[in-house]
Amino acid sequence: MNVDLFILNYNGAGFVGECIHSFSEAVKNSNYDCRVVVIDNKSTDESVAFIKKAYPNVHLLLMSQNRVLCSFNNAASQSNADIVFLLNNDLKADPFSIDPMVSVFQENKDAFLVTAKSLLSDGSYEGGLSIPLMSYGMFSTTCHFPGYEKLKEESGFTFAAGFGAFHRQRFLELGGYDDLYLPGRVEDSDLMLRAWKKGWKCYYQPASIFYHMGGRSFKQKYGERGTMEIAYRNSFLFMWKNIFSSEYVAAHFFFLFPRMIWMLMKGHWEFIAAFLKALTKLNLVIDRRAKEKKISYRFLDREVITLFANGS
Repeated sequence: MNVDLFILNYNGAGFVGECIHSFSEAVKNSNYDCRVVVIDNKSTDESVAFIKKAYPNVHLLLMSQNRVLCSFNNAASQSNADIVFLLNNDLKADPFSIDPMVSVFQENKDAFLVTAKSLLSDGSYEGGLSIPLMSYGMFSTTCHFPGYEKLKEESGFTFAAGFGAFHRQRFLELGGYDDLYLPGRVEDSDLMLRAWKKGWKCYYQPASIFYHMGGRSFKQKYGERGTMEIAYRNSFLFMWKNIFSSEYVAAHFFFLFPRMIWMLMKGHWEFIAAFLKALTKLNLVIDRRAKEKKISYRFLDREVITLFANGS
């Protein structure tokens, strides 16, 4: 199998070198035909100059605009690899992290995604093994569910991941990441739900370990409250685009205004702002929803979420 490792960079001059170095070392330990490619999302710092000087053998793909994770769509379409790793610039790889993930695709012909165990820089568990939740009419995912402490050491299914290895052709068949969610957040859940509905599976491989430094570029630009507002907005967009189950739709609208009141009481004004901003994209959502309805999926959204609720 051919493997492309795409590292997405924006203004990461101060830390992207650690990422490139760690994945370059991992490539040396792989039995597959791998190459490292840095996608630069029109950085305004010294990233490009630094990469060219420090890593002259690393392929550099320069984007004409910063489309955040959607830049992966363009990169994957230009690739000839079987498997593409879609990675953030704030990751570091364990030296032997590539092959266990790629081997899952060889062993499971239905694989869409394989993600690694993600640890924080202090070695504590961050995620990788995740499940979807529908609570009081809103969708979310979590890596810290009852029993995860034991399950995180075992291979199995996962729902969503912000980074991992993808079956390139299937990624492109789904259209990649949806720019509805720009500048980001929840777009990975959108992609994974559509993959699961197709009948493809997302796998968790704890034999591979990535160290995550925690969304540096995003938080640096939008701040904590700004990031939360974008996440709330995109949660609304996700619901309106993807959820067709009458039970879930009814719960969403039934709990919507009580939830707003509760959020106001807690001082979370960004939730209200997020809802209003989501409404400005309603025409786009309606168009996306109509297109989703025409696709012949194997499973319904409720069936996918119930699959995880039953511990499968």
